[in-house]
Amino acid sequence: MENILFPFWMEIDAQNLHNNVEVLKRWSPSSSLMAVVKSEAYGHGWEAVNLLYDYGLRKFGVASVEEAHELRKRGIKGDIYLLGGFFTEEAEMILEDGLTPVVSSPKELQALEELARKADKIIPFHLKVDTGMGRMGFLPQEINGEWWKRWGNNCHLSLRGVMTHFASAESDPAYTHFQFDNFLSFLGRLPENNPSRERHCCNSAAFLAFPEMHLDLSRVGIAFWGVSPWGRKATLPLDLKPVMRIKARVKQVKTLPPGFSVGYGGTFTTSRETKIAIISIGYSQGLFRSLSNRMEVLVRGKRAPSRGNISMDQMTVEVTGIEGVEKGDIATVVGKEGKEEVTIEEIADLAHTVPHEVLCSLGKIKNRMIYENHCSLAK
Repeated sequence: MENILFPFWMEIDAQNLHNNVEVLKRWSPSSSLMAVVKSEAYGHGWEAVNLLYDYGLRKFGVASVEEAHELRKRGIKGDIYLLGGFFTEEAEMILEDGLTPVVSSPKELQALEELARKADKIIPFHLKVDTGMGRMGFLPQEINGEWWKRWGNNCHLSLRGVMTHFASAESDPAYTHFQFDNFLSFLGRLPENNPSRERHCCNSAAFLAFPEMHLDLSRVGIAFWGVSPWGRKATLPLDLKPVMRIKARVKQVKTLPPGFSVGYGGTFTTSRETKIAIISIGYSQGLFRSLSNRMEVLVRGKRAPSRGNISMDQMTVEVTGIEGVEKGDIATVVGKEGKEEVTIEEIADLAHTVPHEVLCSLGKIKNRMIYENHCSLAK
């Protein structure tokens, strides 16, 4: 299915997403899955979260109150975990939307307690412990007897879970085990009557590589979308399939003589008679300018290399050896065409960054459609 109404667009492969949900569920039958869907589902769009909901997921993690509110507006029920903290003035929306905040400081707890007392409600929360990330979360030694007396058994707050976050699960197994051991040690020091029911520490990389660390709940993000958290350094260990495809149309085809410079700054000069195609996508749509003269797209099933600097809303590729290219043709920027495929991991490697950043950047493309047949599987 091709969308000829737009110069560029994103396709979401619903069948591949459903495959990934089932594969990840089977990988850890004893651990519940939280779908981390921050940054508009890693650039795939809020519509894709509704697909996850239709496929039976009922736990979602977001970065902000604003993201959580968007999910509630879109009809997402179940548990929404506020992973990125919150500001005091946002506490009321946490109560209104029925969110589960992850707390990292006494000020957050105080704001929640004051609101709960005023509303005569009980607000559930998860405790974040910093075991070596150096970012948000209480240090383990801060959760002492006095803290527990003040917050662990508070009549207006309900501790439902304890979590930590791995800093280097993609690159440093030894440090990941160090953090995991610290977390287990911390959990072992909690009072026997502590009410927390969900212990969790795994992101996608840890979930895939260290099944012994799954615990009660696992926070899976990029793996749902069939993209490796390791980039091209390691393939996915499970049969996960990419969900996102990016397409753009050819705006013009022309032949340049030898010695002709291409694009802003003249970073590429033809050495022979060269046929080029101008593709209607650029850095305004999320393609990093650093990919200029490095990345390739697929045109008529063949690889066409970038020539010259990527500009705001156009890029130029060479199609000298590709027969029949003409205005209006479809170029695959991300995805498979015939035997060739351009992956998010490939683009990230060429841009010297992580796949997560590429996905979020391409999320600027708003002309989306659901690709392939989609049937609601919710029971």
